Amino acid sequence: MSGNYFSRLHWKLFFPLIGLLWLIIGITITYFVTHEKQRQKENLENRLMNVNTTVIDAYDRNVNLKETVDFIRLFTDNTTLAPLRITVYDKNGRMLADNAEATIPFNNGNGNMDSDYDAMSAPDGRPSVSEVVQDGRKIMVSSMKSADGNVYSFAALPYAEEVTDFLSIDPMVWIVVLVLGMVITVIAFFGVRAVCRNVYTLRDFARTASSDTLPDNADRWRFSNDELGDVSRDLLALYRDKIHAEREKIYHEQQIAMNVRHELNTPVGIIKGYLDTVLNDDSMPETMKMTFLRRAQQNADRLASLIKDVSMVMNLQDGGESIDVEPVDFQLLAGRIADDIVQGHISDNMKFVYDIPADCRVMVHESLLINALLNLVYNAARYSGGSKIELKWLRRSGGMHWFSFADNGSGVAPEHLERLFDLFYRVDNGRARRFGGSGLGLPLVQRIIVAMGGTIDVDNKEGGGLRFTFSLPTA
Repeated sequence: MSGNYFSRLHWKLFFPLIGLLWLIIGITITYFVTHEKQRQKENLENRLMNVNTTVIDAYDRNVNLKETVDFIRLFTDNTTLAPLRITVYDKNGRMLADNAEATIPFNNGNGNMDSDYDAMSAPDGRPSVSEVVQDGRKIMVSSMKSADGNVYSFAALPYAEEVTDFLSIDPMVWIVVLVLGMVITVIAFFGVRAVCRNVYTLRDFARTASSDTLPDNADRWRFSNDELGDVSRDLLALYRDKIHAEREKIYHEQQIAMNVRHELNTPVGIIKGYLDTVLNDDSMPETMKMTFLRRAQQNADRLASLIKDVSMVMNLQDGGESIDVEPVDFQLLAGRIADDIVQGHISDNMKFVYDIPADCRVMVHESLLINALLNLVYNAARYSGGSKIELKWLRRSGGMHWFSFADNGSGVAPEHLERLFDLFYRVDNGRARRFGGSGLGLPLVQRIIVAMGGTIDVDNKEGGGLRFTFSLPTA
């Protein structure tokens, strides 16, 4: 269980990150400690050399060297230089001054200057500093020779407690480093967790994506306020829209299937009723039998037309039917439709007029376009209650010709406008059934226009009536 826990992305990011941060802290503090120790050591070396410089300067000014040494010791007591040893020799090895309790041995057993100390005396008379081991103890020693070569001054500083404390690092530094490291560790932990929260949420999102459902707590998923959080929120919103669209599609398809069954069952039931009546009543008068058969035939024709319209609408909607287009003179086509309306009494008592320019050529499927326009005429004649239908050219823009098809009837209530192109939708079911409406006419018009590359919208015209505004590609 613990192995799986520490294999999570959070820990895979956290451990390398915190390791790198601690490495940087370690390198930084090591450099600081080393640099600080070196600085402290150089400080002691400079103070030792200053002691020798003071002694040799006193010799050059003929000041008593013993008094000079005692004076220096007086000012070094209770300081880091408290263990300081000062010894002054002449060139013959005779001691001229020292602090008696800590004399620096100058000569070796043969009476000559010890080679370690002789090597310290710089030939140019400048003070020098070296480290020697005496009686097993490490000592920092500075040596300086007078300009005339007669006097040697030695200042030594054993690594006693005062010196060791001076060269050591203040424990508070380590406490600060530890606290800083812990703070950085905590910040890194929560920082990585904040980044990984989006990843974990996206993981949960991916696990639910295949089921087309979101958990009940999806609204409580938390994303950080950064670019990754923005991406996560956008993905969740897109998926919500996808689920909503798919549910709407399923609901829409279910409604279509239900309406298709209902629309088909109506004429089928009527046909079956008339035929059953005729077949089961041998004594039925011939005239009544023919009346029933004609009504059965009318409903059979209605059923065939309904099946044809449903098939065409579904093919156009799914893109299953290829639309072949060709250049068509829209003015001539409108003229033929006007003649057909008059000859076939299609518009009842409504007057059909058109205003199309002579150079209006469109790329369309001619018979489908005629079907769409006649459906608009049928719709206006049956349901508008008006006296005039007008087909009018509006403009040419963006490679499209724009037209309006309007009547001067009563229009429809605003809440119905956006649903007029829905399959089987009727503004007034009772009235539509009296006139034989199936709710397929306007959906068929919309799908024909779109299949030919155009668009169509509908609104209520000022002054009354319904207006369809549609576009068709320019030839």
